[in-house]
Amino acid sequence: MEKSKLGISVGLLGAAVYFSGILNYIALVFIAGYILLFEENNWLKKCAVKAGVIFVVFSIIPVCFGFVSDIFDFINYLINGFGGRLNLGWPLNIEILVNIASQFIKNVLLFISGFMAVSQGSIHIKPIDQFVDRHL
Repeated sequence: MEKSKLGISVGLLGAAVYFSGILNYIALVFIAGYILLFEENNWLKKCAVKAGVIFVVFSIIPVCFGFVSDIFDFINYLINGFGGRLNLGWPLNIEILVNIASQFIKNVLLFISGFMAVSQGSIHIKPIDQFVDRHL
């Protein structure tokens, strides 16, 4: 079993980077940064980048829905300012549902990836894997 420079197995460090994405982003940045700067194992570097990409992609989705909500609010204030009556918004609170779903999917992907990383495996998410392979 290959060891990292910290003296723990490469699989355990890979699992740590995935699990840190569930806990908070600061831990993810520190562990992934350490791996990218000091470790030489390519699989481990791919884990660090993949954990970061999963975290960022599923954190951007709620932000995009928030931008659209801001546009709805702007249009509502603009029309209501001229005496009109308009109340645009997401139907059925879909923004909240998307936020919850994206956080849930992010945590599930990071959790499964963390457990698979212990044995130096990984789940294959084609768009994310292609992105990581192209940029690493």
